[in-house]
Amino acid sequence: MALNPSALKTQLEQGWLNASFPENVAVSADRFASAVASWFSAAQAAGFPCTTAMARQSQLSGQLATALNAGSAASAGQALASALAAYMTGQLFGAGSSAAPTGTSAAATALIAAFSDLNPQTPNALRAQQIATACQALAVTTLVTFPPSVPPIPPSPVM
Repeated sequence: MALNPSALKTQLEQGWLNASFPENVAVSADRFASAVASWFSAAQAAGFPCTTAMARQSQLSGQLATALNAGSAASAGQALASALAAYMTGQLFGAGSSAAPTGTSAAATALIAAFSDLNPQTPNALRAQQIATACQALAVTTLVTFPPSVPPIPPSPVM
């Protein structure tokens, strides 16, 4: 199953942006990480599902808390992109492992734009869409490498 940014948008909108205001940044980070980990657990490479997405949710949550507490839109967007890239790096797909996304800079730019929009009239659905699109940009620029397979050896007589 391919990752669907609409699914992430919905999870971010319902579980993070429209949820009750969290009592602290750690709770906010947990909600964001839960949405991303749930979404990324649907990822596949060469037909193999991602088996480590949920297990690494707490790693993502810790890094997101730092990003969400950055104090400026630019710092938060860059730190969030870096946290998401670190989370996507090293995920396991069968015997394959994911490399670092090459789209981190583009994702950071999109996240900075999302966090820079301080207009209270901007719908949460639009904010969630911007963030989901940035996450999708990271995911599609993440390559999974698999160990080389041994070519079949033709039968040979015992000597």
